[in-house]
Amino acid sequence: MKFVSIVSGTSTDGLSIANVELNGYNLDTKYKILSGRNKAFTPKLREELLKVAENTKIDTEFVSRLSSKLGKVISESVLSLDLDYDIISYSGHTVYHGPSVGKGRNGTLQLGEISFLVAKSGKTAITDYRITDMAYGGLGAPLMALSDYIIFKKPSTLTVNIGGISNVTYLDSNRFIAFDTGPGNMLIDLAMFYLYGQTMDKNGQIALSGKVSTQLLEYLMRDPFFKKKPPKNSGREYFGSAYLQRIIRRFPSLKGGDLVRTLTRFTALSIQEQVEKFIDGALSDIVVGGGGTKNPVLMQDLNELFNGKVRTFSSTGIRDDLREALGFAILANQTLHGAAGRLTDIQTMSGPVLGKIVPGRNFDEIFKLLM
Repeated sequence: MKFVSIVSGTSTDGLSIANVELNGYNLDTKYKILSGRNKAFTPKLREELLKVAENTKIDTEFVSRLSSKLGKVISESVLSLDLDYDIISYSGHTVYHGPSVGKGRNGTLQLGEISFLVAKSGKTAITDYRITDMAYGGLGAPLMALSDYIIFKKPSTLTVNIGGISNVTYLDSNRFIAFDTGPGNMLIDLAMFYLYGQTMDKNGQIALSGKVSTQLLEYLMRDPFFKKKPPKNSGREYFGSAYLQRIIRRFPSLKGGDLVRTLTRFTALSIQEQVEKFIDGALSDIVVGGGGTKNPVLMQDLNELFNGKVRTFSSTGIRDDLREALGFAILANQTLHGAAGRLTDIQTMSGPVLGKIVPGRNFDEIFKLLM
């Protein structure tokens, strides 16, 4: 069966769209990425999404309009690619995630109404994985652990995703551990926009111009988040603009290049220290994906901290920027087969089925194929 998988992550830079063919499910899953594209958000749409995610005072009309607007952008983006697919999988664009600030009772909120693409394409969609995971007692993030287990099936493998937030999955012979380690590109991107009006540190050029501030780095590594035991997650609610402004107020004389360089090292060091603190197992393979792989300074720091063991998803045949899109396609495939999207027992491959199904005109046809 063929999927179009759409991911909109916490970096809020745009959509990752992958056309994926999947056969089988659970550990028998066979996958093939047919194609992949990234579609950048317009500056206006990015500004509006960040406005909601930064907890700015807004009204319900703004949120509703924005969710519909994003849904139409998704629909137009996918339809413009003329892809062959049967099922749509959409991650949802997270603008609020209660567990990241210790308020799981407040739930999680994703924008981007996928029904617009369902109506235009006639294809069935699966979405809202995070809230169903929370309803079954999970944290709603990170959600790539099961797909990584299906992809690698290799003990002692650590996978790292560096998007806006960084998260890791550790695979052992009879268990896996998955949790957010702290900021990914988020603080670097925010600093670049605040200081230079740029959305990212392209090729790590600004970081290369600066030096690590030991004083700031030590201050950042004392953050209480790093003492919390997994499972845990975080988001823009915690490591967002307010966090950056506190840093700037505390270290007002720090040069721009030194700030960006220190935040880059902070991202790498927080990943390495969290792994060292909370994963009690050998690391035979460390595979990194996500937007952070495009930052050579960050990747160099990771390699140094992990003693040269780091490689990227691209070395496994999976494009670094499509790792999550493949993962959400696998989650949708699990849902279609009534199989777990998060494992509570790794031996029996059992756990809650995640996501909600939005029937398209091909709904009957899809489920006849599965019977």
